[in-house]
Amino acid sequence: MPRTILLWVYGPWAASVLVNLAALRLLLADDFSQHGHGWSLFGSGMICFSIGCVAKVSFELAMAGRRLEQERRRLEQLTSR
Repeated sequence: MPRTILLWVYGPWAASVLVNLAALRLLLADDFSQHGHGWSLFGSGMICFSIGCVAKVSFELAMAGRRLEQERRRLEQLTSR
């Protein structure tokens, strides 16, 4: 499996972690004017997380379809002999 594909699968989760760490820093700041920005970043991090979930499910479904097709071909080869 090419590494670039795995980057697209796990990349949104990595982005989510980074954004949520920045949001946590803003939410823990003593300056309460920064808290609104922290909550906005937290929401953006959750969007990144959900995109990562969709990417992972799509990737796993594609891999399952590929394995199913390989098994069908293997079964056809065995039964045609």
